[in-house]
Amino acid sequence: MDIYISLALTAILFGTTSANIYGSENVINGINKVPKVEGQDIITWCTVSLLETQKCEKLAKSVLQDKGLFGKDFIELQCKRAFDTEECMTWVDRGEASLLGLDAGEVYVAGRYHSLVPILQELYGRGEPYQYSVAVVRKGALPGIQPGYGLHGLRGAKACFPGVGALAGWVMPIHVLMQEGGLKITDCNNHVKSAIEFFGDSCAPNSLKDMYNPIGDNSDKLCRLCTGGAGIRCTLADPYAGYEGALRCLIANNSGDIAFVRDTTIQHALLSHQILGGVTEDQFELICRDGSRRPVTDSENCNWGKVPADAIVTSSAASLEQRKKYQNLLQTIFKLYGEPNPLNRNYNLTNGFQQGAPYNPYSTTESSRYPYNNFNRDSFNSRQNEFEDDMNNKASTMPPFKNRVDASGQPIESIFQLFRSNETTDLLLQDATVNFRILKEEEQAAKHILNNKFVGEQAEKAVLAIRDCPIKRATLCVTSDQEMDKCLKMRVALKAAFLSPTLVCWRGHSTRHCERAIAEGAADFALFDAADMLHAAELHRLVPFMQEIYSSGDNWYYAVAVAKEQDPDTDLTYLRGKNTCHTGLGAAAGWVFPLAYLISNGWIRSYGCDGAHAAAEYFTKSCAPGALSSEYVDSGTVPHDNLCHLCHGASF
Repeated sequence: MDIYISLALTAILFGTTSANIYGSENVINGINKVPKVEGQDIITWCTVSLLETQKCEKLAKSVLQDKGLFGKDFIELQCKRAFDTEECMTWVDRGEASLLGLDAGEVYVAGRYHSLVPILQELYGRGEPYQYSVAVVRKGALPGIQPGYGLHGLRGAKACFPGVGALAGWVMPIHVLMQEGGLKITDCNNHVKSAIEFFGDSCAPNSLKDMYNPIGDNSDKLCRLCTGGAGIRCTLADPYAGYEGALRCLIANNSGDIAFVRDTTIQHALLSHQILGGVTEDQFELICRDGSRRPVTDSENCNWGKVPADAIVTSSAASLEQRKKYQNLLQTIFKLYGEPNPLNRNYNLTNGFQQGAPYNPYSTTESSRYPYNNFNRDSFNSRQNEFEDDMNNKASTMPPFKNRVDASGQPIESIFQLFRSNETTDLLLQDATVNFRILKEEEQAAKHILNNKFVGEQAEKAVLAIRDCPIKRATLCVTSDQEMDKCLKMRVALKAAFLSPTLVCWRGHSTRHCERAIAEGAADFALFDAADMLHAAELHRLVPFMQEIYSSGDNWYYAVAVAKEQDPDTDLTYLRGKNTCHTGLGAAAGWVFPLAYLISNGWIRSYGCDGAHAAAEYFTKSCAPGALSSEYVDSGTVPHDNLCHLCHGASF
């Protein structure tokens, strides 16, 4: 009886739970909810921190509450937190998320490795889709950097970077230092190694990540100033990661000498006097490319390059219709919640947003991006009024940028503010954003973000230049058709992985031929065994520069003799008259070691150190490739045909 009662109670409890989740009708009919389709019924925004997730969830809640204001543009918004932007890129690529905000340098990585495309770009200042890369130091720091002496004094400096790959905080500084500061290319396929050789102990999050540490031999030098705990130190989750984090690295305990950030980072993190513990701008200064110094507010005249604005990306698999739907949703979100941040230098706390003169990308007399004059808010109010007029036919629950109030006019809830991140900066989007630039179909590519009429080609050049290799091609000498086929396949694979230099395959007919080809400059390198390497070093002054490591973890192997198990008569002490197989004349394990062993033990006559003659007299039949070649035997000696009687194939 007890058993039946328990079962009945279990069934009732299960039925009640199901009814709460799906509704009683669904339980009765056995019908579950239809799952929502990512990109159509819902849009998932990928986030990378707790604070960013919380802001995203507030945005999603506001969008749902103000569903009537979105009209046909409404799509339910969800948030999904990843460990870092790399994982976010993977999720968007797989269709597990739809939207992600990225630094322009990350847009390049997202397009190259994950097939993501930008659909919107942020606008700053007076509506420009760019910022400046700047170098910030404490006032008087790095005295070795002086006007007119350039940037060579930065060698050995302790640097704070927002992360490897960040355009303004990594790519532009590394590129400038390669061009003007004496930073030498150490590894064509790993510019992090070049930075490791140049800087002292630093913090460059992601410098140990597989993408930037392809063979796992980067030192931790660029992680020593980072401060995260186990599992997050020197990742994009590190407290010193990101542009604000780079400034924290510079300020905290005077650990860093210089920080590479964006001009808007200074604007929102430093000049606010709040986010970074109350430090003031007069404690810091900018380092210019000529070695001079300027106040932190003069980024237009003291910067390391103009960098494209951040962008919102989605999967290239999304249809044009889907991308347009995303753009419409984001535009409406901006219209509803996109009041400019009061920390923007063109936003006056008394009079509001200063629209300013329209931005002219071709102007040669560009005025200040951040004028401090007092302006009225007419143009911004005009945009707001136009939007409110557009909402007349929609079920409006509140006007844009206004707090919710009860019947007595008392505020009950603050309106969501898209461009404010409270105790930090740049969550989801940059706080300095004043509008979006909708990207047309032909503009939805990383190349267009990096190279367009607004920023020119300097950003794209920097991205490619730090990955450039001074050696354009490397020629590998191979000695068989099979090796040639494998080399050509390897060439394709290396090219697909964007590895430099370009591999060229060169066909030689023997290792001796390859030795001469390298000595004469027709080839650059080849794989030799120990004996061939000794020969190449003595005759052609070639040098080894890399060695194989085997599955055992060792860089050596044994020379062994193999015989058939059913042959009881074969013994190393007496091989006269036997048939033997060798890897080739001159090969270490297959020729040099066996002949040296037999001769040194007195079982074979040396014939004046003529190994081919000795073997031909001792063995009946053999296959010793090269035995008839003048490259391996003296052309004046009698041919040793029996050393080739067991071989097959045609001559080369």
